[in-house]
Amino acid sequence: MKTFKAVRKHIEFTYEFMDGTSAKVKYLEPTTQQIDESIDIEDAKERLSFLKNTLTQCLRSDTDGAVDKIVAEQTTDGNIYEFKSVLDEELGKLKKNA
Repeated sequence: MKTFKAVRKHIEFTYEFMDGTSAKVKYLEPTTQQIDESIDIEDAKERLSFLKNTLTQCLRSDTDGAVDKIVAEQTTDGNIYEFKSVLDEELGKLKKNA
C-alpha cells in the first residue's frame, strides 16, 4: 500500500548578494491556498503585490535575514518578477522530470 503526505516540491540554490556574500536558499512550490487566492485578483497592482508576498513566503534560508535581503535586492536592483519566473521555470523542470 502506498503512503501519501503533503510534500511541497522545492529547488535549492545559492544566492549571491551584490555585497559578495551568499546564502543557501530553498524555493518551495506555492500551496493550493496561495494559488486559489491569486485567481480572484483582477487588479494589476494588487496581483504584483501578491506575487512578491507569495515569493517571500515560498523562499526559505537558514541564513538570518537572507529572504528579506533577497527580496529587497531584487526589488531595487533587479526584477523580482523575472526572478520569480526563473525560479518557477526551474521548479517546473523538476516537476517534469519527476
